[in-house]
Amino acid sequence: MVDKSEKRDQNLKIGIENTHTRTINVLLIEDNPGDVRLIQEMVGEIQNKLIKLEIYDNLVDGIQTLNQNEFQVILLDLSLPDSYGLETINRMLEITNDLPIIILTETDDQLLAIEAVKSGAQDYLIKGNINSDFLKRSIYYSIERQNIKKELKKSEEKYRKAFLRANFYKDIFAHDMSNILQSIISAVQLCSLHSNISKEQKNLKEASEIIESSINRGAKLISTVRQLSQLEDSNTSIRSIELCILLKKSIMNLKNAYQSRNINIHIDSQRKKVFIQANNLLEDIFENVLINAVRHNQNSTVEIFIKISNQEENGIKYIKMEFIDNGIGIDDSGKEIIFLRGSKEDINLSGMGLGLSLVNKIIESYKGKIWVEDKIKGDYTKGSNFIILIPEVI
Repeated sequence: MVDKSEKRDQNLKIGIENTHTRTINVLLIEDNPGDVRLIQEMVGEIQNKLIKLEIYDNLVDGIQTLNQNEFQVILLDLSLPDSYGLETINRMLEITNDLPIIILTETDDQLLAIEAVKSGAQDYLIKGNINSDFLKRSIYYSIERQNIKKELKKSEEKYRKAFLRANFYKDIFAHDMSNILQSIISAVQLCSLHSNISKEQKNLKEASEIIESSINRGAKLISTVRQLSQLEDSNTSIRSIELCILLKKSIMNLKNAYQSRNINIHIDSQRKKVFIQANNLLEDIFENVLINAVRHNQNSTVEIFIKISNQEENGIKYIKMEFIDNGIGIDDSGKEIIFLRGSKEDINLSGMGLGLSLVNKIIESYKGKIWVEDKIKGDYTKGSNFIILIPEVI
């Protein structure tokens, strides 16, 4: 019959081997020759020769080799010529939080060893009270506990990001749906004002169009959020997209939505067809940037110049899109926060922050970039230039 502790040791050993570690490389930092010899003898008694020691008698040299070589465990004496006590463990933890550290201590330093474990060490062994079995188990268990700690940290990070995404999407609905519903309410009120006046049929038709447009925007918003929730998912496909088709569609939607505004849009592109790595969310990017150019523009005529060119950075070929408008512009402090989630610190940015943070998130999923500059350098009041880089399909 197999003893439970032996079975547990076997499972731990299998677990370590399954991480493709045939030999456990152990860094021993100990300045007492007698204690070093004792640890070496214990390692020699361990079956299957799974443990390989590398020995240093001071902390500085130990840390230096740690930066140059791969280890799975650190055996650390707290009383070294160049470091003593908790300072030793703290200095080691500054270098690595990924490796399990086992403290070696004298009998009268047991309380210090416990404090070291509280600080981040995985285990401690009292010199003179250990044998090869204790050493082997401590090494195996420390590696296993460290692996569990890493997995827990990954899980915590995963759920933290999920929580932030949930709040992000909540803000999308709270912000954009509020605007959509307000448009519907305004249209309904307009219908009520003119419901009994036959000569105002044109106004009723316009109100009906506003309602229909707002309902369509609401449906599209729900679809967009569903797609955004999958941005980090492998099921979300990034593929070859012809941007000019979606750009022209977005321009048409913009002019239909703002029929009462005089909007001039000019596209400067040397190619009729331009292919980039993206997906259908590219249409949302174009519409967001174009809508902001109209909404934040006090001129009688909205001028938007769209320039499409090529740019290469760090060996990557991008398509560069510049959306140059004659709007109210964005000052330098606004440029720093405009793509952050929910940024509304400046009155000139009101209503822009959340939408542009969405745009930024989508573009990042394409491995692209977005930023804003002044239309005329040094004078933000003359208008803005939103610049987008997205990898080109070669």
